[in-house]
Amino acid sequence: MRIADGFQVTASIDRVNLHDHTLAADLQLHVSFPMPAQDPHLPHRIEAHVRAAGVEAQRCLFRALMEKADHQVVLDIRDGDQGQGIQLRGTRPYTFITPFGTVTIDRIRVCHRADGRAEIPSHTAWDTPKQVALTRGLRDAICDEMLAHSAGRSQTDLGDRADEEDLIARSTVLNVVHQEGAELLAAQHRRATAALEEHPEARAVLLPMPPADADADADADESPVPAGQPVPLSTVIPVGFPGAAAAAAVAADEPRSVDPGMVLVELDEVKTKAQATTGRKQLLTDTALVLVGGLQDLLAAGTSEGVFEQLAGLVCRLDVLDGTRRLLVLADGASWIRTWFEGLGLAGKTMIVCWYHVTKRCYEDLSGAGFAKERREEISRHLLGLLWEGKVEEAIAWLRGCRDEARKPDWIDGLIGYLEKRRTYLPNYKARQEAGLWIASTRVEKFNDWSISQRCKWRGMSWTPQGVVALAVLEAARRNGELDEWRHDRTLPDWKLPPKPLKRAG
Repeated sequence: MRIADGFQVTASIDRVNLHDHTLAADLQLHVSFPMPAQDPHLPHRIEAHVRAAGVEAQRCLFRALMEKADHQVVLDIRDGDQGQGIQLRGTRPYTFITPFGTVTIDRIRVCHRADGRAEIPSHTAWDTPKQVALTRGLRDAICDEMLAHSAGRSQTDLGDRADEEDLIARSTVLNVVHQEGAELLAAQHRRATAALEEHPEARAVLLPMPPADADADADADESPVPAGQPVPLSTVIPVGFPGAAAAAAVAADEPRSVDPGMVLVELDEVKTKAQATTGRKQLLTDTALVLVGGLQDLLAAGTSEGVFEQLAGLVCRLDVLDGTRRLLVLADGASWIRTWFEGLGLAGKTMIVCWYHVTKRCYEDLSGAGFAKERREEISRHLLGLLWEGKVEEAIAWLRGCRDEARKPDWIDGLIGYLEKRRTYLPNYKARQEAGLWIASTRVEKFNDWSISQRCKWRGMSWTPQGVVALAVLEAARRNGELDEWRHDRTLPDWKLPPKPLKRAG
């Protein structure tokens, strides 16, 4: 390899040996280039030459080891069909595209003496595509680039890294990300399905069939527990709800914690602009976060059903079905979440509407109602003060008293309806905050920022469902610490589980 400034690199393999299933190779590397000027640019110039030499060495070593493996495959089948041997028929070039560039190797072609059948043994053994193979390392590198950069930027960066401008096409980058995301999502589905199959009752309890009017903003009265469902052994009521025991206050700077004996689930959805070819204006990606025993799991899918299935599989593993732990859902109170929650056949389930979303809705509706600025601020302070302390009925009654002052009273009616439908999910937020417990779904929303919003919502960007979901599931697996194991053997590990809590008699 030569470049314009006189840089030269030659890499060669002296020999490659295979002994006791161990490959060994001797690599010789010769590098020469003019000595750079002794100025601040010298380290960077030498670094560029070293990187280029390393790329050439990787290509040479990959080619030699792959051809040695190809020879070994031929030796393994040298007896041929029916033990009548084989005859060599020359070699055929085959191309691999790797993170360090395009490498072409010569693969041996043979003919079986028994029936005259011709084949390339390594093609059969390695199950390679007919023309060109993208290596696993390159596919992983593409996904890592796409988690942070656009397809065009990823294409350029990978080409620069391999010192090969046209290493891959932009369309290849997108296709690889779509394929990797789909395979990972399928593996998550299989893991959840396996967990659900271990508990025959789990699907009926954790994956209820939505009612015909599931999209309607129905009342939030809790559904009765189906007959025969286990009563939770723990009778602890979450702090902030009627009947809960008083909780000791914690320092304001202490990190938030999950209620003892509970599995905390945060749910959300993210909107992104859809490409015109999808026939939609926007795409929805559903996400979830599970916190229990100091452990965190992130889930993502292109549909709410997909997230609920993953969540159900994980909940099966967390001793929620037998009541050892109880389910606590923290979300924005959207109808799709409430419909799912109300259909769960779990005793002792609880949901909290995120405090941030409560304040946001109150601010928006009071602004739209047409109060004078000073009066709107006074109403807002008083209303949020009541809701902060869990005095929902007083807040609704007080709002009704303010209705006639509004220039647009229908906005007040809308806010009253919002609070009435969620009244059982509005706890004493002040008590929970003082006890150091969660009152807002900030963690799942932060995950949404990392995986989707900060990546997919730049000006001019538009997406297909496969692209957005692929990035979300890849980022979830990375933050769960599962991505390396998935890439190693294409299987997901089982979820990390906390120790089982001690059961207490009710």
